[in-house]
Amino acid sequence: MNTTVLAATVTLLAAACWTDLRRMVIPNRLTVLFAAAGLLYQGIAYGYVRIGWALVGAAAGMLPLLLLYALRGIGGGDVKWFAAFGTWAGAFVSLQLVVGSVLFAGAIALALMAFRLPGIRAIALHLKWPWGEHPAVARRGAKFPFMLAVAPAYAALVYSGSIVG
Repeated sequence: MNTTVLAATVTLLAAACWTDLRRMVIPNRLTVLFAAAGLLYQGIAYGYVRIGWALVGAAAGMLPLLLLYALRGIGGGDVKWFAAFGTWAGAFVSLQLVVGSVLFAGAIALALMAFRLPGIRAIALHLKWPWGEHPAVARRGAKFPFMLAVAPAYAALVYSGSIVG
């Protein structure tokens, strides 16, 4: 991945984290703008054949997450975010990020479940929870922004060398 793609995907991630952490929303303007820019970049930098590569990347990022969306595990903005990411990074890196993000989300969910344990619950109730019902008392499970899982997964890909500038 070249420096332009790295800068674009870091910017996309930072903008999505900002809005998702504040309002649990990833705006359509953000995802559409970055998806269109990714397609345009691939076409200009590498030729029209690379637009197909970008579309496959978008599908690879988006399609696996449609099941989580259908099960109400994530929002539609997260699905569209991965499609936009895929136009820049391609199918292989997008799939790596999907898997890493789901694994980090699982780890976060386990940590939130620990908030219900008797010894931890009393401490956990003193922590502010800005995204709905507190995990220590939530009846249907606590909600958290999926970008909390995507950001460390992205960092792990950068660290591993899968995403390089």
